[in-house]
Amino acid sequence: MNEKRILLILAAIQFTNIVDFMIMMPMGDILKKELIIGPGAYGLLVSSYGLAAGFSSFLGVFYLDNLDRRKALLWAYTGFMLGTLSSAIIPTTQDVHLNYYLFIGTRVLTGLTGGLLGGLVMSIVGDLIPLERRGKAMGIVTLAFSLAAVLGVPMALILVDFFDHNWHVPFYTVSAMSMVIGALAWKIIPPINAHLNRKEVFNPMATVQGVLQSKVQRNALLFTVLLVLGQFTVISFLTPYFINNVGLEQSQIKYIYIAGGAATVLSGISIGKAVDRFGRFRIFTLFAFLSCITMLVNTHLPKVDLVWVMFIALFFFTFISGRMIPANTIISAVVNPKQRAGFMSLNSAAQSLASGSSAIIAGSIIHQANEYAPLEHYNWVGYIAVGFTLISLWIVRRIKKLSAQSQS
Repeated sequence: MNEKRILLILAAIQFTNIVDFMIMMPMGDILKKELIIGPGAYGLLVSSYGLAAGFSSFLGVFYLDNLDRRKALLWAYTGFMLGTLSSAIIPTTQDVHLNYYLFIGTRVLTGLTGGLLGGLVMSIVGDLIPLERRGKAMGIVTLAFSLAAVLGVPMALILVDFFDHNWHVPFYTVSAMSMVIGALAWKIIPPINAHLNRKEVFNPMATVQGVLQSKVQRNALLFTVLLVLGQFTVISFLTPYFINNVGLEQSQIKYIYIAGGAATVLSGISIGKAVDRFGRFRIFTLFAFLSCITMLVNTHLPKVDLVWVMFIALFFFTFISGRMIPANTIISAVVNPKQRAGFMSLNSAAQSLASGSSAIIAGSIIHQANEYAPLEHYNWVGYIAVGFTLISLWIVRRIKKLSAQSQS
């Protein structure tokens, strides 16, 4: 078994999934103007994928642990590819209001299948990679977020600019990439079914019962929700704020993602190694505090030149990505292998529901007089995100304590 090749394919799957979700945010100003919608309607549009993904991930809890991980991954990825393609093809009528609702429908379809991918990828990493090397492995898979920012999103925005703000083009591109990556996954990823060698009959309620009975697993799910709320509330409206408040042009947004993504690519492996060397709890605490500083800076940024925004983005994306690497390692260690896919699917459901709720929460707080006016109350969103992050630091201390008690 070639661990590196498998990890790279899993990272590629995550890459396309993340680009499909992330591209909605840097295109936020375009979508608001093209579809003639306000912050609340835009928040619902961004959230539709996450809420659907959370629903399908929750359903996955009841059957994923009874399936070969490889087969489940390939079927889910095929559905994701078709859903992404539908986002490019279907919302193309002459009625912009109808296009808005059709677009929500295609995002829901994509979320129902793409929502299973995150939990399956993390389960495969947990099954194949021993805990002592899992931090580095999580670093490689988590690089998908960085590469999505430094390569996927900028390339998508370049295509959007080239095709005169045509927001359909990135979805055509992602679906085409998914076909190639899916074929490679079918060839490289081996059957993963050791968890099926159980003497007892599979109980689809076992994961839910295990979570309800386990303090550490309950806290791990709460930790996930708080961590996601503590970043996507800010990220979901970052581009509209940069354009309407900071004074940037849509064509400049790609440079922010290139700068931030490059920084996280360069730091990702080193952070993963630091997790293995210094401990996942210590590294998470450090990056959680650092991320709070950059979130407050971003949400209070006045009119400044692009170079300053890019400089801040270097640290913002590094710290946000940096706290997710130890967080994923912490979460993967709270459940036994036979129930890992179910639990990680439940965790993915919590993550998706939180990311979906983030844009709705932010959209309900932010006010904008019209699609060209500055955003108001975005600083409030920053305070709320910091609050979620600080609570997650308290929860992670409980997880550390409970994990130590269970091992003693």
